[in-house]
Amino acid sequence: MNKAARIFLVFLGLVFLGGALLLVVVNYNLLPGLALSLPRWADETVTLATAAVLFLIAVIFIALGLRSAVRKPGNALLKGSEYGEVLISITAVENMVLRVIQQTQGIKDVSRQVTYTPDGLVVRVKIRVMPDIALPGLISDLQNRIKEYLEEITGATVNEVKVMVENIIVDQAVSKK
Repeated sequence: MNKAARIFLVFLGLVFLGGALLLVVVNYNLLPGLALSLPRWADETVTLATAAVLFLIAVIFIALGLRSAVRKPGNALLKGSEYGEVLISITAVENMVLRVIQQTQGIKDVSRQVTYTPDGLVVRVKIRVMPDIALPGLISDLQNRIKEYLEEITGATVNEVKVMVENIIVDQAVSKK
């Protein structure tokens, strides 16, 4: 949520809070100069119930407006040690995957995505490979190297490494014929 939306929610919450306080002030005649004529059906119970509802709405809006201002490490891998917590961002893990892929012969283009599940990391890789490379051996080697590297460097369990071969890179000269 952007800053303007958070400010608007807090402002709206303050308006509802002011409305709730106004109803309480009118109901108990706390300001003698402020006399509002309410309809007959608006007895003390209805007025206080309406003030309570407005107050709850105000609290919700203010809480939503202030909650987003506090940043939490939502997109990170959490590891504990004897000295405290260690957070490793998912972006850092994705860059570790990229490093392994760049060191693999025959792979040219790549995209990668890492997600954290309770069972461990799930790595999804899309690659484009050079022609005449045995895909089963290449993919199996790549999966194994990614899994071992991430487990060694991060200490996290890698649950799955999914590889999708998007395309085979063909020479430009051959494709123009």
